[in-house]
Amino acid sequence: MRASVRKGRDELAGRVQAALCLATKKEAEHIVNAVVSCLECTLLNHLATDGFTLKLNSFGKFSIRHRPGILRKIPFTGKIILTKGKRKIRFISLGTLRQREPTDS
Repeated sequence: MRASVRKGRDELAGRVQAALCLATKKEAEHIVNAVVSCLECTLLNHLATDGFTLKLNSFGKFSIRHRPGILRKIPFTGKIILTKGKRKIRFISLGTLRQREPTDS
């Protein structure tokens, strides 16, 4: 793992340890890993569901969106083909995190 990624995980584990009054940082890391794996499993279980949304209050919202394939003309051959459909998982920040994002005004 890169140093910057590890630094962020360590800080998060430290904050969880302080918030939950845990004895060791290792316990906090296990809790963080459990929450992340549960989020991942929930999203994976609903990959086939178009429009599924998982909202975490004042943090953000994960949404799954399916886009059908479109007809495209290949310039060289002139053939019209149907492209593959796409599935997007999107994260939208909410609350304080969204307020701190730069705006293009």
